[in-house]
Amino acid sequence: MTGASVSTWIVVGCALLAAASGLLQAEPARAARHRVIALNEPQMFCDDYFVDNRYNEEFISARVPHVLHRGERLAEPLLTRDDEKPWECGSGIGYPSVLYDAEADLFRLYYTTHTRPSDDNPLPGYCVCYAQSKDGLNWDKPLFDVQPWGDLALTNIVLRGRLEGKIAHVHTAPAEAARPDGERIRNLGMLPAEDLRGHRFVAYYCDHEHYLATSEDGIHWQQRQQMILPNRVDCYQTIVRDAAIGEYVIFYRNKLIYDPARQRAKGNTRMITRLASPELWSLWDGMADTVLIPDGDDAGRFYSMPTFLYGGVYWGMLAQFAESPQTIEVELVWSRDGFNWERAPGRPMFIPVGEPGAWDDGMVFAADRVIERGDEWWLYYTGHNGYHDEQGRSGSVGLVKLRKEGFVSIRADERGQESYLVTRPILWPGGDLVINADASKGSVKVAVVDANRMPHEGLGCEDCVPFEGDAVRHRVQWKNAGIASLKGEIVRLEFAFRRADLFAFLAADEETAGAE
Repeated sequence: MTGASVSTWIVVGCALLAAASGLLQAEPARAARHRVIALNEPQMFCDDYFVDNRYNEEFISARVPHVLHRGERLAEPLLTRDDEKPWECGSGIGYPSVLYDAEADLFRLYYTTHTRPSDDNPLPGYCVCYAQSKDGLNWDKPLFDVQPWGDLALTNIVLRGRLEGKIAHVHTAPAEAARPDGERIRNLGMLPAEDLRGHRFVAYYCDHEHYLATSEDGIHWQQRQQMILPNRVDCYQTIVRDAAIGEYVIFYRNKLIYDPARQRAKGNTRMITRLASPELWSLWDGMADTVLIPDGDDAGRFYSMPTFLYGGVYWGMLAQFAESPQTIEVELVWSRDGFNWERAPGRPMFIPVGEPGAWDDGMVFAADRVIERGDEWWLYYTGHNGYHDEQGRSGSVGLVKLRKEGFVSIRADERGQESYLVTRPILWPGGDLVINADASKGSVKVAVVDANRMPHEGLGCEDCVPFEGDAVRHRVQWKNAGIASLKGEIVRLEFAFRRADLFAFLAADEETAGAE
C-alpha cells in the first residue's frame, strides 16, 4: 500500500471515528435525564434540583422564587441560668442537644456551661449539663451524684472529662415513636440503631480531643469509648450518617493544618470544612475538605454549622460571626452532596438576634437537630444577652416552631398571577402524588405529562381537583384517572398555582400516614 493510500485510509478512519463519537455523544443529549425517587420519601423544593422551569404568566422566573420561612419564635426562653448552680454562673447555657427518648417518654436536653477561674470557682472550664421535660416546653434540672462541684455532691453535670466536657451531640433509638397519648415524635438526624452498638445512648463530644461516649440511662456515661479526632476542635460539631454514600460526615473547623496559634500552618479556621469516614467507631484520620468560606456578603467569619440530613438534603445551621459588634446569628444553608451549598437569595438570617434588650439580643446558636411533632418541626436554640467578647452575658434556651418540611418553599407570584413549576423528568416509583403546600389563600393544580410535555389522558390541570387548603400531606386527585398507573414511566409534574407555597412532594403508597 502506498503512502498516499495509507494517508487516505487514515483520513477516512478518523472521519468514521469522529462520526461514531458524535453519535455516541449525541445520544445522551437526545435522551431525557431523569431523577429517581423512592416511595414515601419527601422531595424538597428548597432548590431547583427537581425543577426544570418556574415562571409566572409573563414567563418571568424571578417572580416565582424560593422563600425562606422563619416559623414562630417564642418570645420568652424555656430554660435559663440558675444562679444557685455555680457551674452555670459563667456564660450560662450553650450548645444544646435535644432529643425525645421514647423509652422514658421524656425530652432530654444536654447543654454546655463555661466558667472562668476565680477564687470561689474550684473547677473552671467546660462541662455538659442535663435537663428534662415531659412536654418539651417546661424543663427541670434534676440533680445527681454523678459529677460533683467542689463541696456540692449533687449537680446536673453529667460530663466533665479529663480536660473539659463540651458540645455533646447525643443519639438514641428509635428515632421515631408514638407517645402513650398517640402523638408521633421523630428525632431528625439520628444515627441508625445499629450504630449505637447495643447502648441506649451515644454522645459525640469534646474532651480536648473528640470522642464517643455511651450510656444506658442518659445520665451516667462511659467516657472516651472511641476517639474520633486526635486534635482539639472547639464549637459545635455534629455527626451525619449519609447512607447514600456509606459515610459518616462532620462539618467543623480545620485546625489540623490551619491555626492562628501555631507557629507554622497558620490560617483562618473560622470557615466550614467536611471530614468523612466509612466507619463511625474509628479514628477519623482523613483530611478535611473546605466547603464554605466567608465572602464579601457574609458577616465576617463562620463559627460552626450543626447539620442533619432530611429528604436527601443536608440542612446546615451556619453560625455567622460578625466582627464589630461580635454578634452571632444563624443562617440556614443546604446541600445535596455535602460539598456544594445553597443559600437563600439575599442571605437572610434564619434565626437573627433578638430585638435590643431581649434575652437573645447578642448571639444565637441552633441546636443539633429538629424534633418533629405531628405536622410541626421544633428547633431549639440558645440565645445570649451579650456579644461574644462581652463579659457577664448569659445564655438561655429558646424555641422556634415551623411547619413540617417548612424551611424553604417555592412561592407563586405575590401579585396574584398564576404561576407554574415544571419538574425535571422523574422515574415514577408508583403510588399517588402527595404534596406539602399552603394554598389557604389560593389554589394548586397538577398535570402529569411525559418528558416532552405531552399530556397523559385524564391527568391534565383541567382534570385535577384543585387544592385550596393548607396541609403537609395532601393527596392530589384527578377526576377520572390516577398517577399510580404510571409506575416505572418517566413523567414530569406541572404545577399551576396561585397565591400558594410549595414545600415538598412525594410518591406515596396507600399507607402513607396523614395524607388527605
